[in-house]
Amino acid sequence: MKFCELTVKEYDGFVNNHLSHYTQMGRHYMYRVNHDMEVYLVGVKKDGEVIAASLINSAHIMRFFKFFYLQRGPVMDYQDESVVQCFYDGLTAFAKEKKAVYVLSDPYIVHQVRDHDGNILESKNTNQFLQQMKSLGYHHQGFHVGYSMKYQARWLSVLDIQDKSLDDILQDMDYNTRRSIKQTYKMGVQMRDLSLDEFDQFFELFEMAADKHGFDYASIDYFKRQANTYGDQCRIVMSYINLSDYLNELQEELADVEGEYNQSKQALEEKPNHKKLKNKTAELEMRVGKIRKKIEDTETLKASDGEVLNLASAMFIHNAHELYYLSSGSNPKYKQFMAPYNMMWEMIQYAKELGLKRYNFYGVSGDFSEDSDDYGVLKFKKGFNPVVHEMIGDFEKPIRPILYKLYKLKTR
Repeated sequence: MKFCELTVKEYDGFVNNHLSHYTQMGRHYMYRVNHDMEVYLVGVKKDGEVIAASLINSAHIMRFFKFFYLQRGPVMDYQDESVVQCFYDGLTAFAKEKKAVYVLSDPYIVHQVRDHDGNILESKNTNQFLQQMKSLGYHHQGFHVGYSMKYQARWLSVLDIQDKSLDDILQDMDYNTRRSIKQTYKMGVQMRDLSLDEFDQFFELFEMAADKHGFDYASIDYFKRQANTYGDQCRIVMSYINLSDYLNELQEELADVEGEYNQSKQALEEKPNHKKLKNKTAELEMRVGKIRKKIEDTETLKASDGEVLNLASAMFIHNAHELYYLSSGSNPKYKQFMAPYNMMWEMIQYAKELGLKRYNFYGVSGDFSEDSDDYGVLKFKKGFNPVVHEMIGDFEKPIRPILYKLYKLKTR
C-alpha cells in the first residue's frame, strides 16, 4: 500500500463507487482549482488500485503556514486498520511537507442510528477506529449536541429510499404527513427551479427562516458559489401557488358541496326526524361555510399580496449516493399552504429518478426533547419516517505542536 496524490479521474472513479459525502466530490476540487484555492486529492493505492481517497481543503494561517481540512473524509473502509494506518501516516508526512500546522478530519462514519425520539436503534462498531485514531495522535473533539459554526452537522436525518417504490415510501410516512402532501396538490402548490438571476427570491425566504430561528447565515454569494461549484448536481427550487387557480378550485369544490347540501336539506325536509340526515346536513353546512371562508380569505390575500405567492425555497445537492436537503426558508404568513411538504415529496421523487440510495434531510440538533430549539424541525422531518445518523465527529492532530499551541491561544 502506498499513500499518494490522485488524478481527478482516479479520485472520482473511487468516491463515486463508495459511499461518500457531497463535499468530497471532484467538482468541489475543480471549483477550488479554478479559483486559485489550495486543494489536494490524495489516497492510498494497492497494486495500482485506489483503496482510499480524500479531498483536502487547505487554508493559510499564521502567515507562512496552513491547516488541512478533510471535510467528511477520507473515504475508505474504516474497519481495515492497515488502510487507516497507511492513509493517516501518509497524511501526516504530506501535511509536514506542505507546512500544515494541524489537520482536521471529519470522517463520514455513523456512530449510532437513532429514531427521531432519540432512542438508539443500532450501535455501530466504532471503538476500534476511535482507539486507532488516538494512537495516530488525533484528538477526538467529542460527541457534541446542538448546532455549531465550528463543526459540520453531527446529527443527520436520513431516509433510505433504495429498493423501495414511491408508494412504499409514501405509505411509510406518518398519516398527517401523507395527508399534508396530498392537500398541497389539491390546493395547487407547485415547484420550479430558480436561475442564478433569481437567487434573491430564495435568499429572501432563507433570511426569514434564519431570523426566526436566530442563527447566523451566509451571504447570497455563498449560495451562488455552491450552485457554481456543483452545477447540474445542485438545484435551488421554489414552491409557489397561483391564487387565481386556487380560487377556481375552491369555487368548483363549493359548487359540488353546495349541491350535496341542498339535496340533503331537501331530503331532511321530507324526513325531519331522520337522525343520519340531520347529521349529514349539518356536516355539509359546515363544509360550505369553511369553503366560503377560504374563498373570502384567499380573495383578500390575492388583493393584498398578488396572484402568485412564493411560499418556500431550498437548496439541494446530490452526488452518486444521496440527495441532500440543505439550506431552506419559507414565509410563515403562508403556512396554510404547507409548501415544505410538497417540496420534500417532489424532491424525494427526483432522488428516485436519479437512482440514489438515500434522501438526506440533513441536520438536526441531537436534542430530542420538546424544549429543544429545533423541535418543530425535528417533528417535521420525523413525519417522513427517516432515522437519525449520529456521526462519529471530528478529529484534530497537531503537526507542528508548538505552532499549534500558539495558534490555538491566539484564536481562543
